[in-house]
Amino acid sequence: MKTALIHVRLLRETGEVTENGYILFDEKEILKLGTGEPVLEHTGETTIIDGEGKTLMPGLIDCHVHLGYRNMSTDVPEIEQGIAMTMQMKEFLKHGITTIRSMATKDNCDIKIRNLVATGYLTGPRIVASGQGICITGGHGWPMNYECDTPDEAKKAARKAIYAGADVLKMFATGGMATKGSIPNAPQLSEEQMQAGVRSIEHVPLDEETAKMMKAHGCYYCPTIVTRYNIIHSTEPEYEYMRKKANPQDLEKKKKALQLCLKYNIPICASTDALGSLKNNGLTKMGESLATELAIYHEYGLTNIQAIQSATSTAAKMLRLERETGSLKEGLKADLILVDGKPDENLNDLRNISMTIKGGNVLYNA
Repeated sequence: MKTALIHVRLLRETGEVTENGYILFDEKEILKLGTGEPVLEHTGETTIIDGEGKTLMPGLIDCHVHLGYRNMSTDVPEIEQGIAMTMQMKEFLKHGITTIRSMATKDNCDIKIRNLVATGYLTGPRIVASGQGICITGGHGWPMNYECDTPDEAKKAARKAIYAGADVLKMFATGGMATKGSIPNAPQLSEEQMQAGVRSIEHVPLDEETAKMMKAHGCYYCPTIVTRYNIIHSTEPEYEYMRKKANPQDLEKKKKALQLCLKYNIPICASTDALGSLKNNGLTKMGESLATELAIYHEYGLTNIQAIQSATSTAAKMLRLERETGSLKEGLKADLILVDGKPDENLNDLRNISMTIKGGNVLYNA
C-alpha cells in the first residue's frame, strides 16, 4: 500500500526547503519526492494525507538513552524493565523519534526489546542496542554492566556482549554522576583496554588535545547536556547525591566542547542520556527531552540546521544507518515526521509533532 503526503514543506537535512511539496512512499522505501500534486497511476491504491501548513522532515534520532527502569539498582525484576520499556516506546514515537541508541541496560533487556520491535511484536522506534555495558569492578554503572579489570577480561566482556546480540559496545571509561561513590570523569578503564577503537565519545568535556585526537580518528561527539542541566537544577531528594557531584561550570565546559567540535569539524550527534523510569517521570524524560537538547545546541553556537542534522543525517552516519534513514531521499526507509511549524526557523516547533511515520507506517498521529 502506498501513501502520499501532499501540500507539505519538505525540509531536507541540508536545510533545503521545498514549499508545496509531496512525498510518496510505501512500507519498503521512499518512492518519490516532488512539488505540486503527485501523478498517481492507481489512486485507489494510495492513501492521501494532506499536510498543508506543516513541515515534513526525517524522523529524529536520539543517540544516547538508557531504556528500562532503575538500571542502577540490583533488585528490579526483569518484568518491570519490560513494562517500563514498552511504555517508553510510545513516548519516543509521540515526540518524533524513529531511531534510538540504547547505551547499557540491566540483563540485556534492550536487546530483547529491540528484537520484539524488529519482528513486529512491539511498536516502537528502531533500536540500536548495547545490552550490558563494560566497566571496571565496582565502576560507574556496575549494576548493569559486565565488570573487568584487565585487557583480557575486557576482551572477554566484549565477546559476551557480542554473543548476547549487542549492536555496539558501551565502555564506561570514566566515573559518572549516577553511580554512588563514583567520581565524574575520573579515568577507570585503561587506554590499553580501549585500544580496539572508539566510534563516539559521550558526556565528557573536551580540550584541544582531545578534540584533535577525535578529528584524527573520525570520532563523533555525543554531548548529553540536558541531563547535566537537569541534575544541576533538580530539587528532588532522589537526585541529591548527583546534584552534590555536579557543578554549574559543567555546562560551560559542555559549551566549550561544542565550540571545539565546530572548530575542528567533529560531527555532533544528538543525545540526551534520558534515564528510564516506570512512568516516564524521571530526571530526563524519554522522547520529549530531545527537543530541549537541540535547543541547547543552538544556544551554544549551532545553527538550527546543524542541530537538526545532529538528530538526523549525522546521527544516522554515526550509527552506520545512512543508507536506511536520516534523510529525505528516494530509496531510503520512510522514517518521517510531520511538524506543526517550521523547525528550521524555530527549533521549539519540534515539540509540535503531528505525525510519526516509521518504515512507511503511521505509528503516531496527534
